[in-house]
Amino acid sequence: MKRITTIVITLLALLVAYPPLYAQQSGLKSGKEYPFIETRVMPKMKKTTERKGIMVFEAPETLRMDYSQPAGEYTHISAGKFDVCKGGKVQHLPVKDPKHPMSIYRATLLYCLGGEVEKAAKMNHASIDYSTSGKTKICTLSVEKAAPRDIAKLQLTYILPSGQLKSMTITEGNGNYTTYTIQ
Repeated sequence: MKRITTIVITLLALLVAYPPLYAQQSGLKSGKEYPFIETRVMPKMKKTTERKGIMVFEAPETLRMDYSQPAGEYTHISAGKFDVCKGGKVQHLPVKDPKHPMSIYRATLLYCLGGEVEKAAKMNHASIDYSTSGKTKICTLSVEKAAPRDIAKLQLTYILPSGQLKSMTITEGNGNYTTYTIQ
């Protein structure tokens, strides 16, 4: 009996210390400011751009990304809104129709930042692959058939054991990709 109790306690300790690969991640802490770098790569055009700023995620549906380089640019998401300011021009992206690509992109971004990988995968009809590398857990969501401007692949890297998001790479169907690295 003592041996079984010891085994059970050891297994429980291991589960706490090393959560299962399929467990929900904690993502970003709500309300905290995170400096980040956004790197956008367009391989066919051989073009790479980099922007820097501060990100604040307020779970479950508010995100503020205010860029310091270039200054004045932003991405703001709130209930029913998705606004982007780039090059001095503000775009109010359509999100009222839940099936619209921008509405799906908005929800996917919020789910990923909040650590809700399974919801993001379901919304995008994507498969999920989990792996670990050193002190990181990598979640890869893959969409079998993606339109050129839709999400084809999402790679989320979380720090173990905290589960905090470290980076997110969004690859479009046309091969362009954007990486957000949390500092």
